[in-house]
Amino acid sequence: MGEKGQISNVQAAMLAITSLTIIGHLILLTLVLDQSKQDGWLAGIVGSILSLIGILALSKLVQRFPGLSLIEILFQHFSWIGKILGIIYLLYFYIMAVLGVRLFGEAYKIIMEETPLWAFISVILLLTAFIVYLGLETLARINQIMLPVLVLAAVSVVFMTFVNDKDYGNLLPIMGNGVIPVAKGAVSIMGWFGEFVILGMVLPYVKRPEKLIKTGLYAVGFTLLFFLGPITGPVALFGPEEAANMSFPTFTEVRYIEAGEVVNRFDAIAILFWTVGLMVRISLFFYGLSLGTAQVLRISTYQPLIVPIGWLIGVGAIFFSKNFIELTEFLFKTYVPLNILMGTVLPLLFIFWAVVRRKRKVLANV
Repeated sequence: MGEKGQISNVQAAMLAITSLTIIGHLILLTLVLDQSKQDGWLAGIVGSILSLIGILALSKLVQRFPGLSLIEILFQHFSWIGKILGIIYLLYFYIMAVLGVRLFGEAYKIIMEETPLWAFISVILLLTAFIVYLGLETLARINQIMLPVLVLAAVSVVFMTFVNDKDYGNLLPIMGNGVIPVAKGAVSIMGWFGEFVILGMVLPYVKRPEKLIKTGLYAVGFTLLFFLGPITGPVALFGPEEAANMSFPTFTEVRYIEAGEVVNRFDAIAILFWTVGLMVRISLFFYGLSLGTAQVLRISTYQPLIVPIGWLIGVGAIFFSKNFIELTEFLFKTYVPLNILMGTVLPLLFIFWAVVRRKRKVLANV
C-alpha cells in the first residue's frame, strides 16, 4: 500500500551504502576513534561482521512476508505487540530523520557561521520533501547517479592525502590497548549498521527478493571498504589522540590537501559528499516514515502526509539539542544502543517468532 514503484537489488544496496557511509563520516569516525584509537579499522571489521546478524534477520523476515514492508509485517502478522512495535519503529524513523537534518545544519554551520540553523534545515527539508514526493524510484535513480561520482571524488582525495605527512606507524601497535577498546568500537560499528533496518521499508519493492541476502552482504562489504580509509587517514596524519578529539576528522584531513599553488580548496569535495549523502539519508528515512504512517492509517498514498511530516521533522531538528555538544552527547550515549535494539535485537526476535509460529501451524495441521 502506498508504493507502486520497484527498484533493482543494486539500487537498494546503493541506497544503504550512501546512507550508512555518510553517517559513518559524520558520527562514527569520532565515536570509534575515541573508543578504539589506532585500532578503529580493526573495530570496523569486527563490527561489520557482527552487524550481519541483524541484516540477515531483516532480509529473511522480508522474504518470509513478500511484498510487505516492515510496518505492514508488524501490523498484520504480530498481533497487538506488533502494532506497538510498529509505532515505535515509526518514532525511530522520525528520530533518525531529525538527526540527519540537524547534522546537515551543524555541518554547514562550520562553513557559514553567521547563517541561522533554521535556514539550512529549511533548505534540506524542501529538497528531500520533493524527492520523497517523486517516490522511491526517483530516490534510487538519483543515488545511482551520484554515488559513483562521490566514490571517484573520495578515491581521488585519498590518493591526494598520500602526499601529506602521513605516518601509518601511528596505527601500531595493533591492539596495543587490549581487547576492550576494540570491542567497544566494534559494538559502535554494529550499532551504526543498525540503521540498515530502514531498508525494511524498501526491500519489499526490489525486483528480485530472492537475492535480498546477497544485497545485504554487498551493502555491508562496500560500506566497510569506504569506511577503512577515512578511519585510518586521520590517525596516520594527526595521531590517534588528536584525531579522536576532532568533531569532523575527515573534513579536517581534507583541508590539509594542496595541489600546487592554485588548487588548494579540496574541502569542497567533503562538503559535496556530505550534502549528497545526507540528502539521500534524510530522504530515505523521510520516505520510510511517510510510507509507514500511510500504511498504519490505511491511506492509499503517502504524498498528502509529506508536508505535515516534513514540518514535524523540521521542528524536531531545531529543538533536538541546544548545541553541538548536546548533539554529540546523544551520539555517544544513545545512538548506538538505540540502533542495536532497533536494527539487530528486534529483527532477530521477529524472525525467531515467525519461525516458531510457522512450526506451530505445521504441527497443528498434522
